[in-house]
Amino acid sequence: MQHHIIKFLAALALGAMLMTTTACAQSNDEAKNVLRLSREKCKSIQQGHYVMEHWEKFMSDKDTNQTIYTCDFRKVRRDRLFGKVFAMQDETPGHPEWNGYTLYTGEEFVTYSDSTGEVMSCKKWKDEIKSIRHNYTFYEALTHRSCDPLPDDKQLADNSYTYSISDTMLDDKPCHLVGYRKTDWEPNKDFGTQTIRVEVQLWIEKLSMLPIQYTIEIDIVEQADTLHQYDRFKLLSFDTVIDESRLTLASIPASVKLKDYEPYEEPEPLAEGTLAPDWSLPTLTGDTVRLADLRGKVVLLDFFYKSCAPCCAALPFLQSIHEKYKDNGVVLLGIDPIDDPVKDEMADFLAKRSVTYTVLFSDRELSSTYHIVGYPTLFFIDHDGKIAKVQSGYHPTLEATIEEQLQKLLE
Repeated sequence: MQHHIIKFLAALALGAMLMTTTACAQSNDEAKNVLRLSREKCKSIQQGHYVMEHWEKFMSDKDTNQTIYTCDFRKVRRDRLFGKVFAMQDETPGHPEWNGYTLYTGEEFVTYSDSTGEVMSCKKWKDEIKSIRHNYTFYEALTHRSCDPLPDDKQLADNSYTYSISDTMLDDKPCHLVGYRKTDWEPNKDFGTQTIRVEVQLWIEKLSMLPIQYTIEIDIVEQADTLHQYDRFKLLSFDTVIDESRLTLASIPASVKLKDYEPYEEPEPLAEGTLAPDWSLPTLTGDTVRLADLRGKVVLLDFFYKSCAPCCAALPFLQSIHEKYKDNGVVLLGIDPIDDPVKDEMADFLAKRSVTYTVLFSDRELSSTYHIVGYPTLFFIDHDGKIAKVQSGYHPTLEATIEEQLQKLLE
């Protein structure tokens, strides 16, 4: 009798498991179908006027920032820069001085404020525009060729993503709440990071099948620290009717003084053999370090900041350099000209990365004094206080070169 009961319970458990598996498969299929329909709807939209609210929290920040974007766009199939022409205003509540305007006509790319602006000819400055276009934020589900973050058929066929769907309301509108996530990412060997979660949720209005809100969350492990990034995009309004005159140069107010774009000229690196500019800077503990007081030692300066991925990737190697050479006459110092030591919790940031060498904090003027154009930048300073070598950027392949340079200075 007991044997039959066990078999009966096992059959019930198996049946429940099969029902759960079937329900999950049906949920996945339903979610994917809604995502496909929403993507088709978005691809069918060729122009529009929208107001969007964007909340974002960067990996290394605690605070979430809000920006309001007002945009008119018209998709242009053959355009290789943006895939659309557009006019956009961005506003940061509480900071009117940060507000700006951007106009892209397909022939010109213009950025301007209430009084001044700059014009870039697309024919002349195509590569330069390509290099900065990632800085401009759109409601991409409607405006981008790929309709990000709505997945295409290739991603929907990728079994490493899991899906969910439920009913919800947003601003009194019935919506499908569709989510998808992926957790099995390959580690980034160059930056020494591991993505552990990417999760997207979309509020897709049932009546229009438009995603009227979506969020993107990313968790990354960087050494012993888990970083979280969050974006929320919400359509406050949308209409497919636009005023074409807004997409022309004539829409720019006459009061705005426009000038032609002039490329930034990078300063020449400080010459090897010249005396390194002196400074006196505070540490986390309130002490002061002066470069002139280190004369007679080999000094390695690392200009960095916390939200710079290559800078953070270099920290374990620099820590190993510090431990190996600290008793051999080498002083390794980090200099951060960007972050606030208290507000940006630099003590916690450095502790989680096991950084024990001294880190100093300066204003951005020191970066200009040292002619820094990118981060990280390393300065090798000899026993006489002179610059022996300047190394910009970081990649693991540079580690042997960096150590060789130190050894030469110690000879």
